[in-house]
Amino acid sequence: MIPDLRNNIYPESVAIIGAARSGLAAASFFMQKGTHVFISDLCEEEKLLSILESRGLGKVDYEAGMHTEKILERQLIVLSPGVRSDLPVLLKAREKGIPVWSEMELGFRASRATFLAITGSTGKSTTVSLLGAALKAAGLESVVAGNIGIPVISEVPSLSVNGFVAAEVSSFQLENIDQFRPLGAAVLNLMKNHLDRYVSEDDYYNAKKEIARNLTKENYLVLNANDALLMEWAEQIKTKTNVIFFGADLPGRDCFYCVNGKIFYRFLGESGEILDVDMMRIKGKHNHENACVAAALAKAAGVNNEAIRRGLCSFEGLEHRLEFVADMGGVKFYNDSKSTTAESVTVAVSAFSGGVHLIAGGRDKGCDFSAVNEAVEKHVSDICLIGEAADRMQKQWEGLAPINRAGTLHEAILKAVKNAVPGDAVVFSPGCSSFDMFANYEERGNIYKQLVRELVKERSVS
Repeated sequence: MIPDLRNNIYPESVAIIGAARSGLAAASFFMQKGTHVFISDLCEEEKLLSILESRGLGKVDYEAGMHTEKILERQLIVLSPGVRSDLPVLLKAREKGIPVWSEMELGFRASRATFLAITGSTGKSTTVSLLGAALKAAGLESVVAGNIGIPVISEVPSLSVNGFVAAEVSSFQLENIDQFRPLGAAVLNLMKNHLDRYVSEDDYYNAKKEIARNLTKENYLVLNANDALLMEWAEQIKTKTNVIFFGADLPGRDCFYCVNGKIFYRFLGESGEILDVDMMRIKGKHNHENACVAAALAKAAGVNNEAIRRGLCSFEGLEHRLEFVADMGGVKFYNDSKSTTAESVTVAVSAFSGGVHLIAGGRDKGCDFSAVNEAVEKHVSDICLIGEAADRMQKQWEGLAPINRAGTLHEAILKAVKNAVPGDAVVFSPGCSSFDMFANYEERGNIYKQLVRELVKERSVS
């Protein structure tokens, strides 16, 4: 039986690989539909059982510490983003014709709402949140979900056919799509990333491009006019779907761009001004471009300029994205824990004219840290490195700024603040994943904020 979730035809049994947020949300969804759920996870049995019981899934069948061929006894497999798509058991599943869906594919199939999807190496969370703000300002039934940390399947079942899903999509989620076809999709950029998961840069880029797999002339693909790889792809795909550009005014092409502090557009024969960027609460050239993408997708969904303006200007920014934490005697602390790429470090330090005391490091994903060289030279006073990637980062940035090393985040904060003077900024922008020292970027950012606030309190008392 082929599952047809939109018509309430559910599989008798499903295997869910990975018991993190999206896997647990999928398990809860299928349990409610009467489907027999089997969960497979690599963690120890005691830990897995504790996780399942905490989510009301204590009676679900499971296996811990391995992925066995018990998975192949199910009619459908749902794969969590953190699990590799090339597991031997998944190769066998495909040979047997068992569907393997990502959480994004599952959410799409379970919903009648319209999807607007955003992927890219950096900037996804802010852009999808800006889009969500525009949809909300227009009074539309909508949710923001996906790779931003909110499983799509936990949100979409409640939406009607008139609803919209602003979906942040990772390359991992795009590896196992089938029918996924958003009304509008955006690829923000293609930068060297996740080479701990992909064999080559091209494999990673091609995974991102899967967002356009099923697009037709009824859909829209928003691409970065300043990204050479995406511009090359635009020429190849323009006969298949409608391409909209952002970041530059390309004569004769539909595009959204910022000139002299104002965002303009040209779309479907209409042109005009969206807003003055000084009206926006979040600052920086990168956020102006993110706003262009959100505006383009909102226009594709039929939202008017006034609602787009109100939505974009109401957005206050996201936690862990260059988030202001505290001021200690004129030294400001910022939490940019969501930074997991070299390019995001560049964006973070470039937001300041100078005097940046950078804390970076974590688990190495194979990023090209040389991309940060110019920004380090121009904006950074000194660097303190932590985590597994510290050796490679130090080798790359040696001579560009004084470099210190620390064994813990607390030690790094103390070293970073040591030479800071009023007007300087201590910026925690790791440029790496968190998994060597922390459970996720949220935990990492929250611990940073807690440590900073404790330090500020301690110094104010003394």
